[in-house]
Amino acid sequence: MRSPYIRSPGQRPLVVGHRGALALAPENTFAAFRRAIACGVDAIEFDVQRTADGVPIVIHDATLDRTTSGHGRVRETRWRDIRELDAGSHLSPDHSGERVPSLEELLAEARGWSVGLVLELKQPWPGDDRPRDEGLVAAACDLVRAGGLLDRTLFISFDHPSIAEMISREPAARTALLTEGPTLVDPLAPARAVPGVLGLHVRWQWISRTVIDAAHAAGLHVHAWGHRHPQDPLVVRRLIGLGVDSLSADAPDALVALVSSR
Repeated sequence: MRSPYIRSPGQRPLVVGHRGALALAPENTFAAFRRAIACGVDAIEFDVQRTADGVPIVIHDATLDRTTSGHGRVRETRWRDIRELDAGSHLSPDHSGERVPSLEELLAEARGWSVGLVLELKQPWPGDDRPRDEGLVAAACDLVRAGGLLDRTLFISFDHPSIAEMISREPAARTALLTEGPTLVDPLAPARAVPGVLGLHVRWQWISRTVIDAAHAAGLHVHAWGHRHPQDPLVVRRLIGLGVDSLSADAPDALVALVSSR
């Protein structure tokens, strides 16, 4: 199986709005997603985890404190309480009143958009000594399938067992593995451990021509993430020259301009 996200010769890489457009609007909110779409992104990336009552919602952190007016762990708070929180004022008073979307709400809105969806399944880091959410994959998969958006959604995660479960549960699901790096003897080792994945999403510092050539030969795409705002044009051009297929951006307007000019 060859990833549909591998770019053809002469084609520009895809631009993915990180958490929507977190440098321009409150992350993981409808304001950020709409801003990213207005910037001309090819896809929006967002994070999904579940509440205490099992509702998949769109939020990055394990706690509510940084990005909302609430406090405490997401997994210990009910959806009816989270949906009342302010998720915009942390960035600017101009965004007060923004809310944390549920995944169901986001997917309903996304049916009217033309961009792709990059859905990160959030699980606890092993060092956090907290149990994995064993129902997250099924809940996210069911909602995306019910929304008719399987062919527009790419599921990603640092928790590779979640991706393996997604492939087992829904063979038609598009999946890729998130990885920090580092330089491996076998750059495709993570992908070989999870047959059926379409790509590797690698922190940009660890991307090399060796990684990209090996991935492309195996039919896998390579995505560069973690290049923070403001992005260095020299780094972006180097990654494009190496053959990377897509890149994330906190401020996607700047990245769209960069890749278009190239």
